[in-house]
Amino acid sequence: MGAACSFRVRIEVSAGRDPAEPGALWLRGLATLSDCQRAYVEARGQADLGASQFGTGEVFDRFGQHVASISYNGRLWPPVPWHSGLVPLAEAPPP
Repeated sequence: MGAACSFRVRIEVSAGRDPAEPGALWLRGLATLSDCQRAYVEARGQADLGASQFGTGEVFDRFGQHVASISYNGRLWPPVPWHSGLVPLAEAPPP
């Protein structure tokens, strides 16, 4: 996944019982998976929502293929259902 790739991250946002703007948030034009993680963490901080309201980031490549997921803590995961023993692709980016 070289520099020519462009990634986007889709995040489901739910503000709970009183939704201000629920729905999908898209982060686009990200060059690397690390950029995706940093953009997700920044958006999470700006949203000031908890894990039940600010969903996992689903990462897609420029062809629309689901290539990774980003958990609320910023870790990057393979795009498979979670199971015991699953290892992250990358830890959360440093602050």
